[in-house]
Amino acid sequence: MDKYDIEKPMQRRIEPNFHLNVSVSIIYYMGTWPPQGKYRSLYIFCTICSFTFILGIFLLTEIANLILSLNDLGKLIAGATLLMTNCTHAYKIVIILYRQKRIQNLLDITRNEIFARHNIKYKCTVTQYTWQGIFHHIAYQSFGTVAVLCWGFTPIADLIAGRSRRLPMEGWYPYNVTVTPAFEITSLHQTVAIFVACFHNVAMDTLVTGLITVACCQLSILSQIVASIKNYKQVEKINIIKNINDCSQEEKNYNDVPYETLKRCVIHNNVIFSFINEIQNIFGTMILLQFFVNCIIICLIAFNISQMKIYIPAILFGMLMYMCCMTYQIFIYCWHGNELQLHNTYVSTAAYSNDWWNAGSHFKRALQIIIIRAHRPLILSAGKVFTLSLNTFVNISRVIFNVIFYLV
Repeated sequence: MDKYDIEKPMQRRIEPNFHLNVSVSIIYYMGTWPPQGKYRSLYIFCTICSFTFILGIFLLTEIANLILSLNDLGKLIAGATLLMTNCTHAYKIVIILYRQKRIQNLLDITRNEIFARHNIKYKCTVTQYTWQGIFHHIAYQSFGTVAVLCWGFTPIADLIAGRSRRLPMEGWYPYNVTVTPAFEITSLHQTVAIFVACFHNVAMDTLVTGLITVACCQLSILSQIVASIKNYKQVEKINIIKNINDCSQEEKNYNDVPYETLKRCVIHNNVIFSFINEIQNIFGTMILLQFFVNCIIICLIAFNISQMKIYIPAILFGMLMYMCCMTYQIFIYCWHGNELQLHNTYVSTAAYSNDWWNAGSHFKRALQIIIIRAHRPLILSAGKVFTLSLNTFVNISRVIFNVIFYLV
């Protein structure tokens, strides 16, 4: 029995690519995935309302607050971090809406016959990668949720401590936000909006990384198929004694099974490469902007913490968790990009693991195509500026720590 045919310890069964369904569902219910059909116009109206509630009001109040806080360094830094976060969030929404059809095509590929035909035979592998996508979603969401919980708890903490009223988020409003009921209404809006924005932002990021996880899963399956191909003694030896026309059709078909399997593997490999290239073209600039903004935010938050004179536990813990969330946001892209490179090299290694020495020349030529293609690095980059890899994450972390050390 081939080693890939051995049943591995099964994780709890789950629908293939369930992590993608979770991300897309959140994006849909947040109003940024317009459906096709007669209700599209109504949905777009809901999209405008959702955008205004989640980000529109925040962006206006934060821009106004930034202008009025030019002489206050603490408020300026606090306002700048929130404004950059929300601007990046708004840019992601534009990308999702503008390139929805192309993203939908990627989702359709994950369900088509080339990608889905191995879901039953390699159910252990598919389940493993699906749970992997869910794990990253939960871990990422946990950092963001704790951070916004701390911000939302700020008014309650001030009330318990007897301090003056303060909104969860910095912002300028054209009315007095310290009196009832304006304070309660504004605080409730900010709390609800940042919770919704957190879930929405995480869903958009995990949609991208979830697609990369699908590509890694397909490369893993491809490696297993290539490594497990069984070649048989070719009928070329029989043809020395017999005429080719005397060979039975059954013998010819028996001989062609490995070659036909390998041909399907070549097609599968080409589809995976096209899949990855489309991910790069759609989300490359978005990832670059996210990295650039996150690096600035992490440095500003660290500087803001170092300048605090009164340490309020809820605010301090919220800032630290927000830094962790921004760091993990960089890490999750770099980790998935690194996994993609590794899985591509596995295909080349798997090509040497089958019984290629028993095959004919046509099989070996097809196998060479896969090996040569696998030797080409399968790399995702942030706007074609730097590659997504763990080395990149380490280098970015070093730069951030050096900047923080200099500022502090």
